[in-house]
Amino acid sequence: MHLPKPEEGGSFTPIPPGTHLGVCYRVIDLGTQMSNFQGETKTAHKIMISWEIPEERNEKGDPLVCSKFYTWSMHEKATLRHHLEAWRGKAFEDKDFGPGGFDIRNVIGKGCMLTISEEMRDGRLRSSVAGVGKVMKGLSVPEPHNPTAYLWIIPDYWDPEVFSGLSDKMRDMIRASPEYKSMMQNSTTATNGHGHDGMNDDIPF
Repeated sequence: MHLPKPEEGGSFTPIPPGTHLGVCYRVIDLGTQMSNFQGETKTAHKIMISWEIPEERNEKGDPLVCSKFYTWSMHEKATLRHHLEAWRGKAFEDKDFGPGGFDIRNVIGKGCMLTISEEMRDGRLRSSVAGVGKVMKGLSVPEPHNPTAYLWIIPDYWDPEVFSGLSDKMRDMIRASPEYKSMMQNSTTATNGHGHDGMNDDIPF
């Protein structure tokens, strides 16, 4: 089941700024990535969450999509934690972390309220996810139009078809991660797991 290849981080047709109903259709583990900000190089484990906007359609009639990269962290200041807590309408407790706790896969197929802003990147106006919240009462959440997908860089949750459906840029990012290289070498010691296992609580936002 191959996925379409939308513009990662936003669709070609910008989503109008404001609050929209969104439906999550995929969660992708990107592994540990390197970034440079204000001359300082940092590494962090990243994931990507993607949503559809059912009320906004392109010329083909398909819902517009947007994605956001998050550091895989449950630090109290982490954007991922803030967005997940606002999405579920409830703060996390200690029991939610670790084995048997909250599983990130649970967000797939779930609706939320997305706050969309616009920004110029690479000379193009692009949509950006500025906030995530709980679905407003009275709103019905449709089933995802796109095939749902989950990919994590450990053998038990690695789906070659999902991987092949990503854009070339996304596949190259994943291939460059130490988690992917370790998995390809049949090593399981360098992966960070899924759910909350291995989340880095030391990365401030």
